[in-house]
Amino acid sequence: MSTSKYDIQKVAVLGSGTMGSQIAAHCVNAGMQVWLLDLKDEESENPNQTVLDNIKKLKKMNPSPLGLPEYADRIEPGNFTDDLDIIKEVDWVCEAIIEKMDIKKDMMSQIEDVRTEGTIVSSNTSGLPIGDISEDCSDEFKEHFLGTHFFNPPRYMKLLELIPTESTADEVVEYMSRFCERDLGKGVVKCKDTPNFIANRIGIFSMASIMPHFFNGNFRAEEIDYLLGTLTGYSKAATFRTADMSGLDVIHHVATNLYPAIPDDERRKVFDLPDTFEQMVEDGKHGNKAGEGFYKKVRTDSGKEYKVINPETGKYESQIEPEFESATEAKKKFKTSEERLKFLVNQDDEVGQFLWKVHCDLLLYSANRIPEITDSVEAIDRAMKWGFNWELGPFERWDAIGVKESVERMQDEGLDVPHNVLAMLDSGRDHFYDKEEGTVYNLATGDVEKLSPPAKGAIQVATLKSNNKEVFGNDSAGLYDLGDGIALFEFRTKQYTLGFELVQSLKKACDIVEEQFDGLVISHDGNNFTYGANLMEAMGAWQKGEKEQVRQAAKNFQDVAVGLRYRPFPVVVAPFGRSLGGGVEFILHADKVVAHHELYAGLVEVGVGLLPAGGGTKEVLLRTMQGLLEDEQVDPMPNIKEKFKTIGMAKVSDGAPKAREYGYLRDSDSIIMNRDLLIANAKAEAKQMADAGYYPPKKPMVKVLGNEALSSLKMMLHIMQEANFITDYDKVVAEKVAYVMSGGDLSEPQEVPEDYILRLEREAFLELLEDERTQARIEHMLKKGKPLRN
Repeated sequence: MSTSKYDIQKVAVLGSGTMGSQIAAHCVNAGMQVWLLDLKDEESENPNQTVLDNIKKLKKMNPSPLGLPEYADRIEPGNFTDDLDIIKEVDWVCEAIIEKMDIKKDMMSQIEDVRTEGTIVSSNTSGLPIGDISEDCSDEFKEHFLGTHFFNPPRYMKLLELIPTESTADEVVEYMSRFCERDLGKGVVKCKDTPNFIANRIGIFSMASIMPHFFNGNFRAEEIDYLLGTLTGYSKAATFRTADMSGLDVIHHVATNLYPAIPDDERRKVFDLPDTFEQMVEDGKHGNKAGEGFYKKVRTDSGKEYKVINPETGKYESQIEPEFESATEAKKKFKTSEERLKFLVNQDDEVGQFLWKVHCDLLLYSANRIPEITDSVEAIDRAMKWGFNWELGPFERWDAIGVKESVERMQDEGLDVPHNVLAMLDSGRDHFYDKEEGTVYNLATGDVEKLSPPAKGAIQVATLKSNNKEVFGNDSAGLYDLGDGIALFEFRTKQYTLGFELVQSLKKACDIVEEQFDGLVISHDGNNFTYGANLMEAMGAWQKGEKEQVRQAAKNFQDVAVGLRYRPFPVVVAPFGRSLGGGVEFILHADKVVAHHELYAGLVEVGVGLLPAGGGTKEVLLRTMQGLLEDEQVDPMPNIKEKFKTIGMAKVSDGAPKAREYGYLRDSDSIIMNRDLLIANAKAEAKQMADAGYYPPKKPMVKVLGNEALSSLKMMLHIMQEANFITDYDKVVAEKVAYVMSGGDLSEPQEVPEDYILRLEREAFLELLEDERTQARIEHMLKKGKPLRN
């Protein structure tokens, strides 16, 4: 144990199946020392063979549960018979064995026999009563025992339901909440020890209540997924694609176990799933893992096609394009899912009636679960958003529809509205959330409470806005006062693209920071950092003949991005999600990067027939050569070729560890697990640098190899073209990259000023933009969303 009362550094995960092995992988991602134990393999020469096989599977899984494949080697294998004593050394035991009460209780007994007092123990279960699992253990054990329900896959799913028992010590609950937030990056929701906790109780109810609309033939599966997808604030996977991802057998298992456990639930019969669904499960149609569920991927002459099941015949048939007049109108009229939802539930057509019925079921059921499963409206909404990827939680949906008017309609239709909702309306409040005031109504107590941050210490732009911290702003960007002398620059454009106005706004923001602040953080609250340059804006201006404007915009972008490094204050960039093109160039020129572990970063310009021209090509070259200067005996060409391929193949990292491997992040940059803590951590870094006395670096000289490198890179491209790895125009674009990374057509290696390489970048960028083949690539990307290989 650590010298502090609770300090988790060493973890033992018991059970190496799907969840156990991936929990172990995620703990390794977070930097912990991890042991993974399972039953002793009596049939193999190696008693740990079961665990070794499951660790091997981790390396092959896609998406990967590991930050890097080699992280699998950090997991220490063991078995329950020979190695359970390791529990004496660890700080947390996470049990993730089979979901059977008697087996789990027996495991708790074995853990207690070897566990050191004070060690935290949790059971990972999706629905078994947590209190029952530890009921035969000592009081001290019970004080340190609780439930941890990870959602699958643990690396990518934000939700972690934390379930204390009546005996769990308050300080253990508090510590585990913070640990799971900070170290594992989870969105923690505290649950009561009730059947299936929060997310599965509400989520499976939602799925089950929707199924009859499909099995009765009212709507096709793809039609329901269209209406209950991003159109109305659900997830991209909607209902039936989510079911296929989760596993129809898993849904059946949860619903079957839930039914007898909730005798007093007013909608209990909903969990008695349709006979046709039961037949699908019996027939092995378990979803994605079985290759067929509600959808089935089939090979066709033109590639692949996802067919959809016909509930009457059980056969799969081609999907149709859903066509509903009111839905089409909603998409055209309204930008937000809240607006579209309110519009559609009030339509007097089949869509309106369907969405109204589905939402009556969901909203009334959710309200009736308070205070049974939780006292918190926020907890239910967050559980559904973090566990099922809904854009809007149930109570956010109710606010969007309008609580007062919807309750009147429900009562007119003879529906029983929960007393706690009626009490809220009687109090004069007609909404659950007040985002401007930062409050939420507590249905359990009738009190109006402050909204809680998604993680302790989190800083959100929405809160800065509500607290009037904006310094300046426009449609594309904003600057906020974070306090302590640090400012925050926020992207506001669609898909957070880097257009003309945004770049000028960043320049203005830097000027303001220079006068009024000590440091700058660049980040925002969106789902992705940036998709890169606004290609539509640039291409439109170019085609209108406004070529000088585009040339100047390219120069401005380069000046602003590279200029971040030379401002007289520290600049910390806090990227997350997709961070493409120009976004990586901001990352490369920051004084410090605080990146979320799930960072998908790449210099992807060659895919649209261009090259990184915001200092990206220059900086990749500079970092490569600086890394080699310490040892003059090292041949630089293999390293140059590797970084050249990173740009030329438009490599995108599958996480921050890979971004570091590609050179987008330095060893000195930070990687944190919790997305919600990104801005707060970046602010702390900026303040620390400012307080230490910050001075910008001098502009560097860049070592280039000239014709030596250019010839070698061209030969590599010739071989790749001959082998049909690249197209003719791929070769043209890549040769421009090679020219810049070689320092141009120089006869011998030499050092050149940074500005010289930047000029080569701009010239190559504009030459490529003139080419019709690049213009065709850009147009194709804008229309189709994928590269054109011309």
